[in-house]
Amino acid sequence: MPVASSDSKPANTFCRKGRWYWEPPAKLKRDLSLKSHPLGEEQSAAWAAARKLNEELEAIRRGDKVPGTVTWMLDRFFETDRFNGLARSTKIDYRWLAKCLNAVPIGERVLGDITAMAIRPSHADFIHDAILKERGHSTAHYCARFARRVWKWAARKEYVGPVNPWAAMELKGLAERDQYWLPEQVAAFIEAAEVSAWPSIALAARIAYAFGHRKGDILTLTWTALESEIRTTSKTKVKLPVVLSSYPDLAAAVEAERARQKATGTPSTHVIQCELNKGAWHPDVFAHKFREIARAAGIPADLQFRDLRATVQTELSNAGATVIDMSTHSGHKTVTMARRYARRTPEQFQRAAALRQAAREAKNKEENASELPSELRNSTKSD
Repeated sequence: MPVASSDSKPANTFCRKGRWYWEPPAKLKRDLSLKSHPLGEEQSAAWAAARKLNEELEAIRRGDKVPGTVTWMLDRFFETDRFNGLARSTKIDYRWLAKCLNAVPIGERVLGDITAMAIRPSHADFIHDAILKERGHSTAHYCARFARRVWKWAARKEYVGPVNPWAAMELKGLAERDQYWLPEQVAAFIEAAEVSAWPSIALAARIAYAFGHRKGDILTLTWTALESEIRTTSKTKVKLPVVLSSYPDLAAAVEAERARQKATGTPSTHVIQCELNKGAWHPDVFAHKFREIARAAGIPADLQFRDLRATVQTELSNAGATVIDMSTHSGHKTVTMARRYARRTPEQFQRAAALRQAAREAKNKEENASELPSELRNSTKSD
């Protein structure tokens, strides 16, 4: 399409009763849900707005993302400081959830091609149910939560209306995980990793079982952080102590790795050095190798690397550690999250029951003593 000069009437523009309007071609208006735009009475401003709309129309014809569509809006969200300030793993998760949302079939089209402003609560329910059927409860749950967050942001940008179609959906909560590793399972996995010539994965498991850190923080743990005995978590930016001497077996394994890196002439800034590239592990490659070793070690398929984090919290709780003590390992900011990671175990029940029994016995002893004659009570106290 030739570019109109600034003094010629833009294409798709007309004046009716002293007011200017922009009207897209009928086919595009129908196929892409484009709308007419009132441009006001002042000609120069109306024509400038029309030229901008025509530029967007040309972008559509070239196959660019249509302004105002769900795909376009999600891309605008991914350009924000809010998104770019998130942890790397969270950004990866959000982009994957966006991909799931964009691909939901809506008639002969997909959600990503629909105008975001047109999405209503009934549509949100339909989209959630479609994802639930195709991808399962967990994905549908997180897609709806992600969409709710994006639509809230988009409302302030006036990309969508004030009503958030994803709000008040009464999402069914996800089942709480209760898996945790037994000490013999940890030992079996470490042995399998070392036998299969993946000592870095064995060391990662040792660190996870000792410190209870997230996988991403373990794979990026540096020698500098170990030496300073403090590190900042990548996701929540919490400063955590890492006192290696508290776990002698781990300290010995770490020192052996330091000596190995020095002896082989491949020193790394990271404690966990990938055997493939002599650098840090890529999380996805690590996950693949972890599962391969876990199968060889006879570890159940539903037991994951992240469950080592819960295992640490569970063992700390079994040992009588307070929530504050537990948070020095996990970095959790709230009692709720720390409690959620500590699985409920018979040891915790027995410890609580023992405290209760001791309190009962002390109370009974006190009540029995109060029923004795005064001379006997005094004798009892002196005894």
